[in-house]
Amino acid sequence: PFYFILFTLSFLLYPLSFSIMVYVITGGPGFGKTTVVNLLAKRNFPVCDEGARSLLQTHPEVNVQVGTNQIPLDFEKRVAYERLRFLNEAGINSIAFSDRGLPDQIAYSWYKKKKPSSFIEEVVLANRYAPHVFVTPPWEDIYTQDEIRRENFEEALSIHEQIVKAYLKYRYKLVYLPKTNPEMRVKFILNFLGI
Repeated sequence: PFYFILFTLSFLLYPLSFSIMVYVITGGPGFGKTTVVNLLAKRNFPVCDEGARSLLQTHPEVNVQVGTNQIPLDFEKRVAYERLRFLNEAGINSIAFSDRGLPDQIAYSWYKKKKPSSFIEEVVLANRYAPHVFVTPPWEDIYTQDEIRRENFEEALSIHEQIVKAYLKYRYKLVYLPKTNPEMRVKFILNFLGI
């Protein structure tokens, strides 16, 4: 309820957000995106961490629910609110990066073979990121599982496919990162943005 109230207030204050300087870095789980985001943070760029993973680490009881085909609406709203807050707080003249974005939540619903909630569909439509989205391609050589990332590589690949589909549906332009070390991936992003 607390997160829902905060989200509702924020949505009323920012009914249509175009945060064109917030660039999403996304891709299937375990393909290296978070490492890239962390390196960008070390270069003092504002970053939004992957709220879903942070929430699952601190609330293991939610992880059990998310491991099924059901995505609790309260969980979905908490993650969405954190992403929305970052979008609205990011300076319009400064470049920022987000570890996943709102369309990822559409993708995860599809992966679970569920229709996305009207809540998340409305939020995705009302809030835009920068037009170019950086994507970490499937890379089995670096893929590992952990207590949060339980999917095998084939399942991670299926999630990746849904993520790509979601961003294309909402008319983002995908830029695939090369399969190279994290520092080179960061340089690729910065070169692409002309920084």
